[in-house]
Amino acid sequence: MKKLVCLVLAAVMLLSVAALASAEWKFERKITFVCPWGVGGGADGTIRPMANLLQDKLGVPCEVQNVEGGSGVNGVEYTLKQPADGYTFMLGTQSLYLQDMMGNISVDFKTEMQPIDVLVHSINFIVASKSNMEKYGVSNWTELTKYIEEHPFEVSVAMLTATGVDGASLAQATDGLFLNELPYSSGSDANSALVGGHVDLYVCGYDEIAGLVESGDIIPMLALCENRLKVLPDLECSGEVGVNSFMAPWRAIFAKTGTPQEAIDALVAAVEECRQDATWQEFIKSAAYDERPVPTAEELPAFAQSEYKALRDYMVEQGTLVKDYDDLK
Repeated sequence: MKKLVCLVLAAVMLLSVAALASAEWKFERKITFVCPWGVGGGADGTIRPMANLLQDKLGVPCEVQNVEGGSGVNGVEYTLKQPADGYTFMLGTQSLYLQDMMGNISVDFKTEMQPIDVLVHSINFIVASKSNMEKYGVSNWTELTKYIEEHPFEVSVAMLTATGVDGASLAQATDGLFLNELPYSSGSDANSALVGGHVDLYVCGYDEIAGLVESGDIIPMLALCENRLKVLPDLECSGEVGVNSFMAPWRAIFAKTGTPQEAIDALVAAVEECRQDATWQEFIKSAAYDERPVPTAEELPAFAQSEYKALRDYMVEQGTLVKDYDDLK
């Protein structure tokens, strides 16, 4: 009897080991990370350094494929058409939640794609053309808002999309102020326009304008965050001047529903190891991405739900909500 029990236990252990071995995932060919926005923007600039590190870590090519258009929707639709086989992932932000609830995505994005790892949580800045601010006699946020109040629609702002998180954060920060919104196709175009004095303001992450701030070509006017930043300690923040605007993009790797959990787990494990790499640490420090924490794997589901809920409530206030979800009401 004792011998039989031992044989049964041994068989169970062998089956457990076999199941564990089968659960291990090894990437055997190219992994594609779809970026729904253009080359050179904040999203593209976040996924590329991580893809390079993952390529070295996993030993397979990790390609970033930019699929632009539709404020990110084209990239989502492209990703949805790819097989959920563990070899196609997408870089996304909560701007896609907005697109979903405006009814611009062909499926329920909330159920068809899930964030699996938040890479960074940025902080938005309102930045300005140095030459134009000197022309207006403006040197800080208080002076700027007073000038805008006295000169409605004279001050211009570069807009990539009014329906994304950047547009929402700008709308919150400038509530009650009348700006002249000018459309631009890319962040690089907007930055060039700022430097040339062709537009007055722009809202973006620090990673997109750090070099231009350091060179003095553009000047930051306001950081949209709760407290002053280590990287720019002399810059006013929205939390201290009574501006109710703290929204900024977080950038996460998304997986299509149905992607093997083993593949997701393997990728997330590799990402977490790559976070410790000195190259990545220097990247997040230089872009001020270390100023805000990112959710852990355990916190991510609740974090994603709360972000959807906050954006849904914002859209209700703005009268822009088209598609609602019962679990957000």
